[in-house]
Amino acid sequence: MQNKYYIKYFSKSDGKKIKRPYDPHADKQHEFIAGSGNLCKRYWDESKEGLRTANAPWTIEVRKWEPINLLEKAKQKK
Repeated sequence: MQNKYYIKYFSKSDGKKIKRPYDPHADKQHEFIAGSGNLCKRYWDESKEGLRTANAPWTIEVRKWEPINLLEKAKQKK
């Protein structure tokens, strides 16, 4: 069983709350305090293939994920 991670936050550039895939083990991610005093998280966004910055508050969602073998499942139904 594997876990899938997502980060959710309000995107100023999109003007709405967004949810994107998130890798908690990525080498390029870090947290920092911006010049404005806001806590920020820089992370690699695989869907956009680039670094993104999330301003606090953000939420990290973890979902348990298990690959399904569709052929095995079809055999079980017979």
